[in-house]
Amino acid sequence: MPGTVLRILATGDLAATVVPARTGYGRGGTCAGIAGILEHERRRQPAVWLDTGDLAMGPAASLPGVRPWEVVAGLPVSAAAAGNHEFDDGVSVLRERARRLPFPLLCANADAGLPGCAVVDTGAGPIGVIGLTHPHSHRLSRAPRPRDDWQHAVPRLAHRLRQQGARWTVALLHDGAAWWPRPGGGDGSVLGTRPDRLADLSRPWAESVDLVLGGHTLGPWSGRLHGTPAGHSHPFAASVLVVDVPAPPATPVVRGNRLVPPLRAHPTAPTARAGEDAAARVVGHSPHTWLTRSGSAHYLPRLMARLLRRTTGAEAAFVPAGQHWTQAPLDGAVAALCAGEVSWFDVLRLFPEPDDHPVVAGLCAGEFRKLRLRHDSVTDPRSREGDWAWWNWCRMPCGWDATTRDPRYVAVMPSALPLLGELLGREPAAEPTSVGARAALVSSLG
Repeated sequence: MPGTVLRILATGDLAATVVPARTGYGRGGTCAGIAGILEHERRRQPAVWLDTGDLAMGPAASLPGVRPWEVVAGLPVSAAAAGNHEFDDGVSVLRERARRLPFPLLCANADAGLPGCAVVDTGAGPIGVIGLTHPHSHRLSRAPRPRDDWQHAVPRLAHRLRQQGARWTVALLHDGAAWWPRPGGGDGSVLGTRPDRLADLSRPWAESVDLVLGGHTLGPWSGRLHGTPAGHSHPFAASVLVVDVPAPPATPVVRGNRLVPPLRAHPTAPTARAGEDAAARVVGHSPHTWLTRSGSAHYLPRLMARLLRRTTGAEAAFVPAGQHWTQAPLDGAVAALCAGEVSWFDVLRLFPEPDDHPVVAGLCAGEFRKLRLRHDSVTDPRSREGDWAWWNWCRMPCGWDATTRDPRYVAVMPSALPLLGELLGREPAAEPTSVGARAALVSSLG
C-alpha cells in the first residue's frame, strides 16, 4: 500500500506447526512457510512477525524426545504474548522456557514473572508491544488468575512505551471474536463472526493503542474495536494477518489474511524429523472423512464419543465440540480425520495430550440429558449470551453416545472435566481408565 513504512505479519496458535498436516481442504501451512513470507517481505520493506500466543502446544509435544520450545526459539518472531497453553506445565516452567527465547514473551495482565511490554526495533522505528493472556487462562490451564484491574493498566503501559520512544503501540491479546460455520451462507462466506464480547473486553483500553491483534478462538476476523484496527489470523500456521503501517499519525491498515505455503524447514530440525516420521507411519485406514463442522454427515465428535464409550465400557460418552482441533477452519471445520490412510501423526493431532487416558465420571438421574442440552444451548451461534462463556470458542454441537436412556456413568477426556463441572453445576468424581485414546483409535481403524 502506498505510504507503508512497516508491514506486520501476525499469527496466533502456531502449535509449533513444522509438518504440513493433512486437513479437510488439503495440506496446511507451516512455520517455515511463515518465515519464508517474512523473508520475502523484508526484501521490500521493514517487516516484523508478532504472535498472540499458544506457540508450542499441539501434537509435537507428544512426540518422544521432541522439544517444541526449541522450534519456537528458532523462529524469527519479534515478540509474542503468552497464551493459555504456555502455562500448561505451570508458571515456573514457563519462566525457564521464556528465558531461552530470543524474543520477549509478554504477559501484562497476570503475575507470571514475564515482562508485560517491550519496545522492538523494526527498521522503521521502534514499536511498543503489550502482551495480554486470555482473561480465563486460569480456567484453561495452570495460569495465575489475571489481575482485576488489568484492563485499566493497558493505557498506562501504552503511555510508558511511547515515552520510551515507541512510534506505534500494539496489543497482542490471546482472545478473539466468536465464529461458527455458515454452510450455504448467502454471501458465500464459510464462517459467521461476531466480535461483541471482544469489543466489550477491549472497551477500557482499545483506543489507547494503534492496533489490536487477537487469537485463541481459531477463526479469522478483522475489523475495528472502538475505532482501533484489529484482527486475527487462522491458527496452526494456516495464514498470517497482514497489516500495513503508515507513518504516524495515519492508522495501520489491516489488509486481510494471506495463506501460508506448506514448506518444510531446511535443515530439518529434530522436531520436524520426528513429525515427518510419525506422518510416514501408517496405522490404519478411514473409509470416510470425519469433520468437526456443524451439519457434517460424518461428525467427528460423534465418532469420538462412540470410541470413548466402547473403549471404557461406560454407559455413555460425552465429547465437547472443541475437544479436537487439528486444522484451521478454512472449510468451516476445526478438526478432521481424513479418508484413506491414517498416520500416527494424524492420531497425535487428535489426541495431543501427554496423558490420553479417558476418565469415567458418575452422573445423577437426568444429568446426561442436562449435560448435552446445556452444552448445545450455549454453543448455538444464535446465543449471544454464549459468547461470554469462558470455554465456548467452538460454536458447534457436542458428540455423545449412550447405551441407556439415563446413564449414570459417562466417559470423557480428562481435559473435559472442568467443563463437565461447569455444565452440571458440581464437580463430578471421576476414575481413570487403563486404555489410552490413541491406542483405542488405532485399534478401531480398518
